[in-house]
Amino acid sequence: MLEVDSKIDFSDDDFKNTKPDSKRKINEAEVDPPIGLEPNFKRAEELFKKRQFISAEKWFIEAAKADPKNDTIYARLGVIYIEQKNYKDAVEALEEALKLGKGVASRYFNLSYAQNALGKRKEALVPAKRAVRLDPKNEKYKKWLDELKFSSF
Repeated sequence: MLEVDSKIDFSDDDFKNTKPDSKRKINEAEVDPPIGLEPNFKRAEELFKKRQFISAEKWFIEAAKADPKNDTIYARLGVIYIEQKNYKDAVEALEEALKLGKGVASRYFNLSYAQNALGKRKEALVPAKRAVRLDPKNEKYKKWLDELKFSSF
């Protein structure tokens, strides 16, 4: 499995002002969550930003029941599952987020990471390339793509 620092991209292009507990470097976007959010989603976001992933997961699942078309919920669950090393569920959640929402580079990056962690390196190339196309200045995405391309299959 490839080893790269700072694997997960928490930015999701709408993740804001987080002080991580770990040594990871997190890309932070300056976008607030949508107005008028359901209370479970608001609580889940608070916990997610505090990196309290086990609790956040429960609240996001409840939020998904109330708002099953909210792509951000599934993107957040994808990140949580990656943190828990539950890559199968991470892939499912991130694929759902991408199906429901706009193309967000961080979601493709995280999907690629989860697929690679499952041993699907060739499959992981597709979303890695998409992440770079969507955010060509992001050095982390470019480095990840290069590592996937030049690692043995």
